[in-house]
Amino acid sequence: MVKSIKNQSLSKVALENSSYSLILNLILKFGGLIFTVLIARILMPELFGIYSLALSVVTIVITFTDLGLDNTFLRYFSDALGKRNKPQARTYFKYLLKIKTLLIALFIIIIVFSAKFISYSIYDKPLLFFALIFSCLFIVMESLTSFFGGIIVATKNIKSLPILALLNQIMKILLSLLAISLVKYEFKVPGLFIAFAISGGIYLLLLFLIAYRKDKDSLIGPTVDIDKKSVNNYLKFMAIASLSLTFFGSIDILMLGKFVAVEYLGYYRAALSLIITIASLFSLSSIFLPVFTQISGKRFSRGFHKTLRYILILSIPATAGIIFIAKYVIKAVYGNEYILGTASIYFLSLLIITTPLIGLYSIIFQSKEKPKIVSSAVLTSLIVNVILNVLVIFLFRRNPLYMIAGVGLATSLSRVFLLGLLVYRAKREFNFKVRGIGLRAPIFATIIMSLFLVLFNHIVDMNIFFGAIEIILGVVIYFVVLILVKGIKKEDFELIKNAFKRKQV
Repeated sequence: MVKSIKNQSLSKVALENSSYSLILNLILKFGGLIFTVLIARILMPELFGIYSLALSVVTIVITFTDLGLDNTFLRYFSDALGKRNKPQARTYFKYLLKIKTLLIALFIIIIVFSAKFISYSIYDKPLLFFALIFSCLFIVMESLTSFFGGIIVATKNIKSLPILALLNQIMKILLSLLAISLVKYEFKVPGLFIAFAISGGIYLLLLFLIAYRKDKDSLIGPTVDIDKKSVNNYLKFMAIASLSLTFFGSIDILMLGKFVAVEYLGYYRAALSLIITIASLFSLSSIFLPVFTQISGKRFSRGFHKTLRYILILSIPATAGIIFIAKYVIKAVYGNEYILGTASIYFLSLLIITTPLIGLYSIIFQSKEKPKIVSSAVLTSLIVNVILNVLVIFLFRRNPLYMIAGVGLATSLSRVFLLGLLVYRAKREFNFKVRGIGLRAPIFATIIMSLFLVLFNHIVDMNIFFGAIEIILGVVIYFVVLILVKGIKKEDFELIKNAFKRKQV
């Protein structure tokens, strides 16, 4: 049975789900990073560049099969369950699933008929053609998985997701390695997408069975009348935001693919994957949408500010740390072949702070049925991103290394601009202020940690062993200083303590 959140402790609900979400994020992101590292090392920069370009195109297509449906479904399905209105919940499920299915069919047809034009006429990269054709199977599985995953998230009972994600990551890696070993050079990237589709299909089946077993009454049964106009209006603005965000995340590689050799795409993709993995560890946006949807007033404001503070306490030192150890991390993770991606990491490091904060502010607006604010802010920032990318490509058209570093800077600056827009609108709409959340202590602790990292790098001949020691010592020094200057309060220790206790929501 789905319980209402109104009479529950926000901290307890958020903590329990956040602890499972953290485990899920660790599995997904580090599993994804391990996969990316293995594939990058096996394919080498040229084929890895083709894979990166194909994946960027596929990501755009998957977004068109979504058009904000996943977030819209999560928002309205969560709201109906919070009101214990299962007939309404299953009506939202059936209505939005029907739209989702039609979109998948439409855009699969489009990608099949446009694959040759994209590969030969736009990018002049023949190896891209079969990668796009075979990616269609993956697109179907990924699109449906993201939708059905929302059912489990909406119930705020995500205990089963980490083990499913772990199983999926293992299958994905094993099947991908098998595919690469069995096929010829030109079919290695298409083979990857076939492996993705098989592992994704198994994952989708398990997700559906779990969701059906937990609460089949919310999925199966007669429908009722719903306010489709309200849903469609919300969906309209979420579609704009979803498309803009995806282009936001892929536009750099899509634009670079026209102007640099594929190995430079590989360098950039390696750097971006590493940064996105770190940044995503601090993002809990999908977990907080059901929570923020069902609370208001002072609890809403208090929950927002508490979440904001914890994100900054973790992301500020992470951003500083990666700058000092970027070169060593690239060498240790991807190998010397990708060392040219180091410069991009320096500029992309800002994403470690901005990505989870953008996610948090976006969820605030979505939970209160104000997606128009998010969509307009993202679209404006996307335009800024494209303009900056064009400027960088023009300035460094004869130097591809400077070009990928400059595009990294353009990406980071456009995200800062987006965050600024969302902060400004949150202040106007909800009177949210970012002052008074206690950032002096984290910043001071980060400075002390950074001084240690500089000294350590200067006196130690770095290798993988000393690199691991440096990271561990840096983390310890940061939190010791943070505690000494009282940057962590008694209530924070209580929350951490409660995070290790199992609580029934």
